[in-house]
Amino acid sequence: MHILVCAKQVLDPDGVNSYALWGRLEVDATGRGFETGGAIPQIINAYDEQAVEAALRLRDEGLECTITVAVVGAEDATTILRRCIAMGADRAIDVRSDEAGTDGFRTATVIAGLVTELGDVDLLICGRQGSDFDQGTVPAVLAERLDWAYVTMAAGLAMEGDALRVTRVTSFGNELVEPTIPAVVAVSNEVGQPRYPSSRRMMAARRTPPEVVEASAIAPGSPSGGVELVELFVPEVQGQCLVLEGDSPAAKAAALLERLADAGVLDA
Repeated sequence: MHILVCAKQVLDPDGVNSYALWGRLEVDATGRGFETGGAIPQIINAYDEQAVEAALRLRDEGLECTITVAVVGAEDATTILRRCIAMGADRAIDVRSDEAGTDGFRTATVIAGLVTELGDVDLLICGRQGSDFDQGTVPAVLAERLDWAYVTMAAGLAMEGDALRVTRVTSFGNELVEPTIPAVVAVSNEVGQPRYPSSRRMMAARRTPPEVVEASAIAPGSPSGGVELVELFVPEVQGQCLVLEGDSPAAKAAALLERLADAGVLDA
């Protein structure tokens, strides 16, 4: 079986949040990206790292498979792809695109072109959404472009014979489904903590450069019905904290109730 895992390179969300709170997060000259001066590192999207982990667990359970990880983006993704190799992936592909990565329709079209180019992909695993724009469109559009079965919110995958069993998270509890293969599966954080690469594998990954593919070669033109990022802006973050005085917890609680009553939240 050939498993293709889709990954995205994103700015570290913790760094972005910290810069925003410090008032140092600025939009660049294009109006479509952040200017951080390289201070915030690029990392693999957390949901996509869990997608890599889900694929590796299938192998751990005895499935004979090849695991390929692909990233689509305008920037060099060598660092995060090497991390995926160090985790245990067999192959890494860096698909270079001049797109900003905000149009999930375009990204999905490029990945669908890669699937066609590879020719033997049986299972495509994605994270449920990106941590930058949180659109969550790529897996669904991929399934539509490829005309494959699609399973959302996966917490675990298993192969039983020739059947793929996917455990889904729902508001009513877990659900077990059996999609036809080939299929697209979007995993959620319920997959659990991804493994940390060993030192030996990290050293070996440094000697394994990813393959570089031009997006224009596998998906020429632009798809219809996409999304255009018009403007990116940083909202003003204001902290309003009131310290209640009192000699005891009871006195502070009484002061809080009085404040709430004065604000009309509680009846006096």
